[in-house]
Amino acid sequence: MLCFFKNNIHHLQRFIRFGMVGVAGFLVDWASVSLLRPVIGLHIATLLAYVIASSNNWLLNRYFTFHDCCRKHFTLRQQWIRFTLANLPGFIINRGIVLTLFQIWPITRHYPVIALLCGTAGGMFINFTLCHHFVFKKKKNEQLSKKTQERPRA
Repeated sequence: MLCFFKNNIHHLQRFIRFGMVGVAGFLVDWASVSLLRPVIGLHIATLLAYVIASSNNWLLNRYFTFHDCCRKHFTLRQQWIRFTLANLPGFIINRGIVLTLFQIWPITRHYPVIALLCGTAGGMFINFTLCHHFVFKKKKNEQLSKKTQERPRA
C-alpha cells in the first residue's frame, strides 16, 4: 500500500479523506447496530447496519473524497451499485471479522463497538483500492487533459 502513495501526495490526501469518511461510517454503523439490536437482534442488526453505513460512505465519498471524479459519467443509482459491488470484498472481510469476534470473544457481544472497529479496520484498505480503481476512477481522456493543463509552459 505504501508504494501506492510514493511520489503521489494526491493519493495520500485522498486516502486520508477516505479514512475520515470511514470514521463517519463507523459511527453510523455503531449507531445503527445500537438502535436496531433491541428490535431485530445483534446479528441481523450488524448486517443491516453495514448497508446503512455503506450508503452513507458512498454519498460522503462521492462529494468529499472523490469529488473530482466521474460524477457526470454515472447516474446516482449506477454509481451506488458500482460502489456496493466494489465493496463486497470489504463487506466479507469486515463482517467476517465482526461475526467471528462475536463467536470467539464474548465481550464483543456485549460491546459490539469493539468488533465493529476491528471489522472496519480490516476492510478499509481493500475498499479504498477498489473505490479508487473501479467506482470513482477518472476516464482516460480526463486524466490526460488534466495532465496537459498541469504542465508548465515554456
